[in-house]
Amino acid sequence: MKKIALLILVILFTAVYTVHAQKAFVGEITFEMKLEGTDDPNLLSNMENIVSTVSILGNKSKSVIKPNEMVEVTQIWDGDKGTASIVYEITGMGKYYKKWDAEQHKEKIKFSDFSFNYENEFKDILGYKCQKVVVTTTNLEDDSQTETILYVTKEIGTSKLNGEDFPGLEGFPLFSSQPMLHICEECTLVFKAIKIAPKKIKDVDFLLPSDAKNIDDDPELKQMFGME
Repeated sequence: MKKIALLILVILFTAVYTVHAQKAFVGEITFEMKLEGTDDPNLLSNMENIVSTVSILGNKSKSVIKPNEMVEVTQIWDGDKGTASIVYEITGMGKYYKKWDAEQHKEKIKFSDFSFNYENEFKDILGYKCQKVVVTTTNLEDDSQTETILYVTKEIGTSKLNGEDFPGLEGFPLFSSQPMLHICEECTLVFKAIKIAPKKIKDVDFLLPSDAKNIDDDPELKQMFGME
């Protein structure tokens, strides 16, 4: 259970790519995830061969990541409604979800301030010209700051669906490098797009599973998932 909790914590700190397609892109984008800055075999083995798949339809986006054979984490963002959901599927235990309406989501991020420095540096990722953006996130409660490096393309995404992770960011990140100080002092979590493919996506693909339990309905579940 401790290992599951650690993996869930890692997922919650990742830059999950829930974005809107500027040119009516509908399909899937696959990201490779790597932990850099450490030689610890235990940490590296937990993060080995992990990919995240993002489905995009209009202003809706869904990312699915499976850190190991026991856990699958799905995050859903609706940019029109400003709502967010997360679903945990744990082998042998079942499915569990948490949903934030627009006001709850605003409350969740109200103590975070984001500033964006769009630098004159570009790289090509899968045929898309991406601009470097340095994001500084300030915790307004203690004034601590975290710096994330992104490479974004405006050919795919705008700011409308970046409200889940980077409100106000212009462009879709095809690459991110984010510090993971809770794992080790020099660790960074890197996401990089490795495949972009058009695919038929339906509205029903963004519905919560009917057999999932609402975490908010059970105090033990809220404690288990750290959502008290």
